Amino acid sequence: MKSTMHIGNTAMVTFTITKEMQPRFDGKIVHPVCSTWDLAHQFEIAARKALVPHLEEGEEGIGASLSINHCAPAPLGRKVVAIATVTKFDETTVVCSIEGTCGETIVATGEQTQRVFPIEVVHNIIANASE
Repeated sequence: MKSTMHIGNTAMVTFTITKEMQPRFDGKIVHPVCSTWDLAHQFEIAARKALVPHLEEGEEGIGASLSINHCAPAPLGRKVVAIATVTKFDETTVVCSIEGTCGETIVATGEQTQRVFPIEVVHNIIANASE
């Protein structure tokens, strides 16, 4: 990783809750709010944005873990801001805490870990995954 990686670096993702983001099971919409899995997807994007500018040429990050606490609903049509903040890192690992807010309400918090490897290592991990 580049020397620009620091604890406290942040990245932000802003998104509006659409009908496609509603939780649905067996084709039935359960609630007119953002699903937990869509929040998780946006949290992954925010953490990725916190990592990418600091990768060296030939490096790549892969997700290792994600935890999310869905604290409050984000209704359809509302905007959510997810901010990922680097809390820990070393030569091969970057950890971000993430908070999603809808207005003044915290809708979710979480933590995401990415591992950083030479791109060849990532290709080998993927190639060996199907064996």
